Amino acid sequence: MSAIDTRAFFSAVLKAIACTRNHNPDQSTYTDGVLTPAAAIRAFEKDLGDRALTRPEAEHVLAQLESVFRTKLTPAEEREHYLGRIAELSGLSVVRTGA
Repeated sequence: MSAIDTRAFFSAVLKAIACTRNHNPDQSTYTDGVLTPAAAIRAFEKDLGDRALTRPEAEHVLAQLESVFRTKLTPAEEREHYLGRIAELSGLSVVRTGA
């Protein structure tokens, strides 16, 4: 297993959150389902500092991203596109969905 490029990983995850369109008409779920996980991911990235991201930590972040995708009702093809891009940019060999 190769090392995860932590900076590229977080950049790609946060880009996926920012770039996916919200298809959910229920705006009351947006704070809990999108804003809170995004803030937690940003805070975790900051707390991580210069330390390398571990695979279990990456999977936890991806579970939060999956929560955002579910809340926004992101189509499966778009989810797979972003997860593939995250894997490609960060060196993560396999991206698990629905974690």
